[in-house]
Amino acid sequence: MTGLPASPWLYSACLGLAQGLTEFLPVSSSGHLSLLNLLFGVNGEEGLEFTFFLHIATLIAALIYFRRDIARLVRAWAPAHRHDMADRRRVGVFILIGCLVTGPMGLLLEDKLGAIADNYLFLGCAFLLTTIVLCVAEILTNRREEQERRAHHKAAAPVTSSNMGMLCAALTGFAQGCAVIPGFSRSGATIAGGMMVGLSRKEATRYSFLLGLPIIAAGAVKDGLGLLNGSLVLPPFGISLTGFIIAGVSGYLAIAVMLHFVQNTQLYWFAAYTAAVGIILIVISFIK
Repeated sequence: MTGLPASPWLYSACLGLAQGLTEFLPVSSSGHLSLLNLLFGVNGEEGLEFTFFLHIATLIAALIYFRRDIARLVRAWAPAHRHDMADRRRVGVFILIGCLVTGPMGLLLEDKLGAIADNYLFLGCAFLLTTIVLCVAEILTNRREEQERRAHHKAAAPVTSSNMGMLCAALTGFAQGCAVIPGFSRSGATIAGGMMVGLSRKEATRYSFLLGLPIIAAGAVKDGLGLLNGSLVLPPFGISLTGFIIAGVSGYLAIAVMLHFVQNTQLYWFAAYTAAVGIILIVISFIK
């Protein structure tokens, strides 16, 4: 990475903190990182290399936090459990289906990300797209819950991630694939997608985080290979390490709070925030 800003340590710290705090909120961590790159005057392609690197830190934080969930999913495939843990095996299959849909979409859009990350107008429109998706998901969920409240009998059991179906898993994976675009929130898209197919807010939030782990891990492996062969160039070691540590620590500390906050808060609050950011960016694009 050759185009470092005038204050590289501040740049690294700001990006690390933004990555850790926004990765698990439906407000687009990639959009905030792209915005910070624009504010610090860093080229989109070079900025993306560093932001991809910071995703490794939050991946490690998420793996540590969700280690028990991951262990349960892995144990479910052991021969000793072939007659039980069917629900957990189905969740594993649905995560695989979602990732198989997401992966090719990411590869197709990868070459265009730098241009989008460098453009205030594109970023603003992507944030507004996040707003629309969050609002639609909230409207549909509230309508479904209202219908259940009006019923005079006990509502049917809610859909869970273990029985939601392969088509729903593929649709949620498609939502995650679209979120490779900076400004369009991955967690927002998958939480909204899960709610739209009938998951509760809590189920959709947790499933969203688990669904994102394999894709982030695949990106981490790709970045690791890029570092080894020299195709991925990062800032100097100390500056990169600063952002990495801040992203990992803030990400881990944020997960528990954010998980509780997201699954107990209406998406309209996040939609209002992304709408404000999107409108501001679009206005800036026309006055620059």
